[in-house]
Amino acid sequence: MKSITSLMLAACMMFAIGCDESAFDQEADALRDATQEQAEDIRDQSQAAAEQTREQAQQKAEAIRNQAENAPENAEDAAENRADKIEERGETKADQTESQGEQKADALEDAGEQKADRLEEIDEVEAE
Repeated sequence: MKSITSLMLAACMMFAIGCDESAFDQEADALRDATQEQAEDIRDQSQAAAEQTREQAQQKAEAIRNQAENAPENAEDAAENRADKIEERGETKADQTESQGEQKADALEDAGEQKADRLEEIDEVEAE
C-alpha cells in the first residue's frame, strides 16, 4: 500500500512539475521518495517491536498477578509491586525502542535529503 501511494505521489509530482526536470532532479526526487519509504519502514518496525515489548511485559505482569490471586495479602501486595515494576520496565524499554527507531529514521531522511540536495546542486552548476 505504501509503495502504491509513493508511486502515485511521485507520478503526481512529475505531472505537476512537467517534463522539464533534468535527470539529476528526477534522481533527487527518487532518492527522497526512497529514503522516505525506508524511514517509514523503520518507524513501523520499531513501533511493532515496542508494542510486542509492551504486550510481553503485560502478559508477565498479569501472570504474576494471577498466581498471587489467592495468596495472603502481603504476598499479593508483593506480587502486585513486582508486576507493576515489570510493566514499567517494559514501557521504558518500548519507549526507548520507539525513540531509537525514530532517530534512525530521521537520520536516514536527513542523509537522503542532503544527497538529493547535492544532486540538485550539481545540476545547477552544470546548467550555468
